Amino acid sequence: MVKRSLQASLTGIQEAKRAFARKGWIQDNLAEEVNLKTRQPIWRFFSGRPVDRHTFIEICTVLQLNWREIATNPPAEFSQLEEYTQPTDLDIDTLVQKV
Repeated sequence: MVKRSLQASLTGIQEAKRAFARKGWIQDNLAEEVNLKTRQPIWRFFSGRPVDRHTFIEICTVLQLNWREIATNPPAEFSQLEEYTQPTDLDIDTLVQKV
């Protein structure tokens, strides 16, 4: 089963903090970019605490980081699931044959 939250590793936090500093933002700016109502998930992310998977990935995307490199033990199941949810071939007949 896929975990609902992810947390950043120590090296991931350091890399994220460097990317965050390059932006010249405060946590409120990042929260706004990720469409969050509060900055608490941002604080949790930079503290190495678990964050909702979707939010974690959005933070990494905004900071132009690969979430799998930032996360502590990213779930293998999720990376496989992601491959199936983003097909490169959108031809309906081909998709039906694959299923």
